Amino acid sequence: MFYSFMRSFVLLTIIGCVGTDPSKPGNGTPLVGRWGGEHIALVLTDSAGSVEYDCAHGGLAGPVQPLGGRFEVTGVHVREHGGPVREGERPDTVPARYLGHVRGDRLELRVVVAGDSLGPFELRRGAEPRLFKCL
Repeated sequence: MFYSFMRSFVLLTIIGCVGTDPSKPGNGTPLVGRWGGEHIALVLTDSAGSVEYDCAHGGLAGPVQPLGGRFEVTGVHVREHGGPVREGERPDTVPARYLGHVRGDRLELRVVVAGDSLGPFELRRGAEPRLFKCL
């Protein structure tokens, strides 16, 4: 009985894997590339990511691996300010959660920082970001 169960489990696992296309986002494979939108730029690698906003930047601590198109990654958010950065100034870094949904070449991103939600930001793969940096 146990062997019959294991054989069925292995067979279902193989069938499930055959139907997936690793080149398409949404099946748990890392999402990579440059993404741009209004007030945001996002760069994703197979192991992490970086994000830049008008007056902030941040980092994703792991890969974006959408399941069913949705993803969540922890990281940091660094608040910036106008004017020069003083020598020895410590960055205003706080933990963040990056939540999103990807469909084809479109990505919607929210960033949760200290109970606040930034976004949603609408991004497109390969699009130029439109940033207005703090002065």
